[in-house]
Amino acid sequence: MKRIRSLFTTTIITCIVAAPTSAGVIQISNGSGSFDLNAHSMGLFDTSSPYLSSADLAIAHATLNNWGITTDGKITLLPVNTSQGLSFITLIDEELGEGDNGTNASLGITSTASSALGMFINDSDQDSWQLIQPPFGSQTLGATFVWGSAGSGDGFAWTDLTLGDAVSYSFTNLDGDGGAIDAEAFQFVGWNDTNGWEIVSSNGFKVDGSSVFTGMVIPAPPAAMMLTVLIMNRRRKRR
Repeated sequence: MKRIRSLFTTTIITCIVAAPTSAGVIQISNGSGSFDLNAHSMGLFDTSSPYLSSADLAIAHATLNNWGITTDGKITLLPVNTSQGLSFITLIDEELGEGDNGTNASLGITSTASSALGMFINDSDQDSWQLIQPPFGSQTLGATFVWGSAGSGDGFAWTDLTLGDAVSYSFTNLDGDGGAIDAEAFQFVGWNDTNGWEIVSSNGFKVDGSSVFTGMVIPAPPAAMMLTVLIMNRRRKRR
């Protein structure tokens, strides 16, 4: 019996190691609770440049639009498997691929992540932004995004996230009564194996014009389930 248990444990550990736990799920926590966003692939970030092209933004928008998700006037956040690893993308308004056509809309963002992550940002020569990289393992993006609300947008992404990586976001609505962003501004999008890309949660800015949330990469369900079984098996052995 002891040998069978040992073999069972070894098999589980092997499966856990083989499972793609680093590129699957980002758990979001905000004032309303928590929920999981499953990643899926998109053909983005084929260049090593840290600058997110308008063409890549347009591809992301078109992909979501094809699944019935409206991105115009929204701040859309989603995990995507890309050539730069697991990426967490923020899409601001809808970009049609021709670049900015004005500067009548603006949004403030502060986001902190591990210093090991990559970062891609759109309109780097137009937006006011700074990437602060202190020596204690984290980096913070502070940015004021500006764009033309009719046909163009903005955005950025953290890339190469792995299991356990955490990110935090703080948004400030600088648009006032301009109307570039809807009242129900935020939509968190994830992949469903049956329904494709879908909106998992949505919410708006608070009364003071702010919105904050955190995210963490967690194991995909198969790996998480195997870890639970392994823990339960060890507990049984101690009894």
